Amino acid sequence: MIEKKIQSKRGTVYYWTNENNNENELAIVFCHGLTADHTLFDKQVQHLANDYKLISWDIPLHGKSRPYQDFSFANVNKELLEILKQEKVEKTVLVGQSAGGYIAQAFINEYQEKVIGFVGVGTTPFGNSYYKKSELFWIKHYSSIAMLYPYSLYCKAGAKAVTITDESRENMHNALVKLGKKDMLKAASSVYGEFLKVEEEVDFNCPVLLTYGEYDNTGYVKKYNDCWADKTGFPLNVIKNASHNANYDNYKEFNQLLVSFMHTIK
Repeated sequence: MIEKKIQSKRGTVYYWTNENNNENELAIVFCHGLTADHTLFDKQVQHLANDYKLISWDIPLHGKSRPYQDFSFANVNKELLEILKQEKVEKTVLVGQSAGGYIAQAFINEYQEKVIGFVGVGTTPFGNSYYKKSELFWIKHYSSIAMLYPYSLYCKAGAKAVTITDESRENMHNALVKLGKKDMLKAASSVYGEFLKVEEEVDFNCPVLLTYGEYDNTGYVKKYNDCWADKTGFPLNVIKNASHNANYDNYKEFNQLLVSFMHTIK
């Protein structure tokens, strides 16, 4: 994967891509979750790089895409659109893990014509109908609660809470340590603040695959995905031996699901 970047008045955004022959002008775009970075999808990159055009990026306020001003889903959409233009990509399959699923859904809302598939990994849907006010309490107050913890303890506990394998835990821990407490709090308040503004569901005009790890105890991820699948009819796969970062915990099973999904799109 080759490191590249785009720049705007808001900041520099970094992404990584391969030189796969992209005859169909199609790319799989990986959107990592809150406080993670592009390396969350290293196992997918290793498995798919010979067959597909891939783009993994550090979402603004994460990884190398710092500092960044005026964070909003609309501005993040602009950055992703610019990446696609720079790479001459016309159509995408978006893979969003956790809050990366919010980034993907926001992009689909605004640039639906660019997206021909969406894969959720332990993410949750846009739309007020899915959420009780009491269940949103921890999202509204996440930064305030996280601020109370010594950061070294937070990094260890946070990584352990979303993974079950040592390799996956190390990946998440490294991302948190590199981010630092100040930028972790800023990312959390910015991303969750935008999510809480969204009231309407996404009108998906593309194939959708929902997944979560069988040991994912993050918030109400399981409940929301079950409701999402029941309401929409979207296929839902529970990934064995995996927690919130299911695509890393059990990357073999997730990679198989993703490849099968891509074959249905082709």
